[in-house]
Amino acid sequence: MVKMENGTMRLAFLAALIALSVAVPLHSISFSGPKCMAQTANASSFNATPINGGSFIWFNANFTATGIPSTGTRVYFRNSTIQFAADQAYSLIVPNAQITFDPTVNCATTSFDPVTNTFYTTVPVSGSDEIFLTGRAFAVPAGFANVGGKVNGSVIWQGTFGSDNEGLSASWKWGAAVYTTFSTDYNTMQILPAHGNSCSSGGGDHAGTPEAFKQFVVGGARGGGGSNFTGSWSGTQNVSIDSCH
Repeated sequence: MVKMENGTMRLAFLAALIALSVAVPLHSISFSGPKCMAQTANASSFNATPINGGSFIWFNANFTATGIPSTGTRVYFRNSTIQFAADQAYSLIVPNAQITFDPTVNCATTSFDPVTNTFYTTVPVSGSDEIFLTGRAFAVPAGFANVGGKVNGSVIWQGTFGSDNEGLSASWKWGAAVYTTFSTDYNTMQILPAHGNSCSSGGGDHAGTPEAFKQFVVGGARGGGGSNFTGSWSGTQNVSIDSCH
């Protein structure tokens, strides 16, 4: 009798599961996040100026986007690394980025969240020819002296773009400048979030300029010192963010 009751209960349970799967089909379940992700890589090289141990390399990237709807959207840059060889092979993990195109704002801002390791930047829907994407401060080790303070071969910056909307394209590039004094606390650097329409002061400085440390820039990496606070730009990579559709 007990066995029959258990069998009856099992049949009732299976019938309930079947009914639930019919009532709530799998395709009705939705997930938040980017609609599509597109991988990209951008390779360039450093100049011949030796980089001293104890200094810092400020890697910084910026982009422009097309196809932004008038209602705004968000663009993401994730799983990003910078790879190069000097006294050893390096693979630097770069903070993630989330850029919000907001039709209610008229100037750009950026901040860094150390908990999520993400730069959060908000910009107007249009009007920015350079938008700060993400950056990475690298403390140069003493071992660089073993190779004359130079990076050998290409520096490769790669990552993955995404967006809340389909039909977007991004064009991005990066630079690298050397600083004798710097910080790894990105919220103290006063990073310029855009070129020309930042809420913070920056004059004509490029997006990604660390305004709080400009006086410490020297030659090296992709910069010549002086007023080259981000380093000269790499080539531009064009990415169709919804290319996997």
